[in-house]
Amino acid sequence: MTQLEALEDTGIRVNNMKYRLLLLSVFCCGLATAQVPQKKALDTNMVKELFFIGLQDKLNENYIKAAESFNKILAIDPNNAAVYFEVATANYRLKKMPEAEAAIKKATELDGNNLWYWKFLVEMYKRKGDMESLVGVFNQLIRLDPDNDSYYFDRSNAWALAGKFEEAKKSYDELEHKFGLSPALTTARERLSGAGNPGKDYGGKGSLEELQKAKAANPEDYELDLAIADVYKSQKNSAAAHAALSVAFANPAMPKDQMINIVMMLFSGTKNQQRMNDAKSLAKIAEDTHPDDPAIIGMYAEVLYQLGELPESLKEFQRVLKLTDQLYKAWEQAINIQIKLKLFKDALKTGDEALSVYPNQAILYYYVAVAHQGNGDITQALSNIKLALQLDTENTVYKDLERDLGRK
Repeated sequence: MTQLEALEDTGIRVNNMKYRLLLLSVFCCGLATAQVPQKKALDTNMVKELFFIGLQDKLNENYIKAAESFNKILAIDPNNAAVYFEVATANYRLKKMPEAEAAIKKATELDGNNLWYWKFLVEMYKRKGDMESLVGVFNQLIRLDPDNDSYYFDRSNAWALAGKFEEAKKSYDELEHKFGLSPALTTARERLSGAGNPGKDYGGKGSLEELQKAKAANPEDYELDLAIADVYKSQKNSAAAHAALSVAFANPAMPKDQMINIVMMLFSGTKNQQRMNDAKSLAKIAEDTHPDDPAIIGMYAEVLYQLGELPESLKEFQRVLKLTDQLYKAWEQAINIQIKLKLFKDALKTGDEALSVYPNQAILYYYVAVAHQGNGDITQALSNIKLALQLDTENTVYKDLERDLGRK
């Protein structure tokens, strides 16, 4: 599952139904219900109805209508953190950044223990270049996941980019105290000090020259490539930044999770063709570097899907499934693409295989029903949509399909 998908996860369990969104994986927890026992059932039903409508609109990339549905929920239930997250996601897609930021900050106020809300806020502050606010968010991520060293690195980098070099040094000291010394930490400190000159701004020209010298002396150090890419990015030299990232991605020593994070951050929330092309290029390099890693192949497949390159994306998802049957999203996307391409017989085969591994996923029965409908077998389509409704009784999309099939 990609990070892009992770960012778009609302943290709501919708009876096992999973929905696509862009940042890299899909995670679910419980749909907020009324807190007051006397609350009328009609309100809860209306919330569920609007929520499903909003999710369907989001799935169809109609973010204006999705936002309308989610805002209607907030008029009924103004303390629903998960819905604020959905409002933030929709506004982000609509490039309404102030509204997206306000909504996700409200989500974190209402539920400060949801990791994914804070991760979304990271993206907002990165886009703004608000490094000091970003530090606060990384402090929250460290609170929630104290054994993830990447948050300590990211916090230190944010301090440095804010020009607070002493704070960055203290943050690196905390990282060493908790996790011990590592080559990555040593390199990061060298970047901070400007190759032995403490307090030097490593975003400047002299720092770039020092980094390039260090790279010449240490050609296998991917961290230096990332540092060089950061400097070029700060100079708005996108081509040079991409070239440095490409070198890092071709290095097997670079952590795969870091590759996925960078690709999803490049790709998510943008319609800039150059950034999308850069994301695709880096994803392909990552796949070439790790040709047998399902998560990396799945990332590349998802990028191709988002770009509308469906036949190519399908081939990559099928490669994932040959390597493992334990990545649910690969099953869902494969059958989804086959239906979009009107490969109904193939979709039925994929659906049967997926259900043998994940028999309690309502959406798989839905896709199988759609495939049977496309194949002209209304009886089997009805049978499968009824199975989907047994698992997800309130889903309006399933109900609509059942009604449509019943009329035929």
